[in-house]
Amino acid sequence: MSTREIMSDSENVEQAPNEHELSTEADLAHAYEGDDDDDEDAEPITAQKVLEILETAWTNEMFAPELLQHQSDMLELMMSQVAHMEEQMKDLDKNDFRYVVHQMELERIRYIMASYLRCRLQKIEAFTQYIINQDATYDAADKRLSPEEAKYAQEFATNVDEYFSKVATRYMPNQQRGEAEQRIVAPNLMSHVFLKANVAVSGVIVGVDDEEVDLTPGSQHIIPYQLVADLIQKNQAKLI
Repeated sequence: MSTREIMSDSENVEQAPNEHELSTEADLAHAYEGDDDDDEDAEPITAQKVLEILETAWTNEMFAPELLQHQSDMLELMMSQVAHMEEQMKDLDKNDFRYVVHQMELERIRYIMASYLRCRLQKIEAFTQYIINQDATYDAADKRLSPEEAKYAQEFATNVDEYFSKVATRYMPNQQRGEAEQRIVAPNLMSHVFLKANVAVSGVIVGVDDEEVDLTPGSQHIIPYQLVADLIQKNQAKLI
């Protein structure tokens, strides 16, 4: 049984009227879909769409060398949806096969959300100061860190600095103590990634010699990440 069937099967679990159409701000869908400025035509985002967005964000985050823009709004929506589905499942017999299938799907969704957050935390801890410095250059709408992640990153960086000051840096010569910028660990943005095009994109530079290729929908490529990072951010391609 597919995710779509499980999340929309009204015969298996009695649903509240708003299960298919999660209440969201009008600009929530707009922020993900792109440059469409016609908010009046925006349709309420569905639970299935939220799950698809999270699954794409999860795979992109796992394979991208840098931290991508957070999807905290989608996570909150999905957590609310999972809680709602669990409430509806209370009326099912736990020995019913339908209950077992629904429970397995819920566990899969929880795993996706947990793995996504764990991957982001690993990057934050590995490239803390680099991420903080980069995030400070972005506009509020383009921040990579969620407010909670930004707070965690600052506290983590402070704790690490205090620890190294106690065990190492205070014993170093004054000249080496001031070389903080040289101690910042940055991700390798030129590492190669597997890319799958979502839409047709022409004139993508794929090499140091400015070689260009045209991406067709569904085509797959191995390209240095930095050359296609903007395509990932615009949802024109995804990492696989």
